[in-house]
Amino acid sequence: MNVINQYKDWTTAKIKEELNRKSFPYSIMMQHINGDFNISTFIRNGNAFGAKEIFYYGKKKWDRRGAVGCHNYKQLTHLKDQSQINELKKKYRLVAIDNNINYPTKDLYDFIPQENDLYIFGEESSGIMEEVLKDCDEFVTIPQYGSVRSINVGTSSGIVMNHVAGHFRQANKK
Repeated sequence: MNVINQYKDWTTAKIKEELNRKSFPYSIMMQHINGDFNISTFIRNGNAFGAKEIFYYGKKKWDRRGAVGCHNYKQLTHLKDQSQINELKKKYRLVAIDNNINYPTKDLYDFIPQENDLYIFGEESSGIMEEVLKDCDEFVTIPQYGSVRSINVGTSSGIVMNHVAGHFRQANKK
């Protein structure tokens, strides 16, 4: 079991209950259409940074080894089609995270997270599909200072979730 010492003797159900209780009020979604290179890292980041729910859109099958069991402790929902994303829009403000889109974007560090945001991450090389982008309410980019135009989804999800969790952590201290 790859858990912190606090949870060593706990059952999976008890860990899941505790993580749900202390989750921050945001969720995440990743497209999973062509490959599953980053989905395990994405799920692991969702666990580490307190996402309430984790969704993935596309193929059902993915290699779970890289998630080191994190998928057992968080609500993980597979979405099969666009209509399910449309249903999520009734519950969440959809926020696209992508550096290569033709929508007006905000820099991550100027972006203020809100409760019930659903952060949507694309897939390596193809980004977020246009059918998903057109339903998004906000578009956020991660500032970069090197020569490449993007970073991989596993890395970008960790950067964004750390920013979002930090925002809610500070808000809870007030």
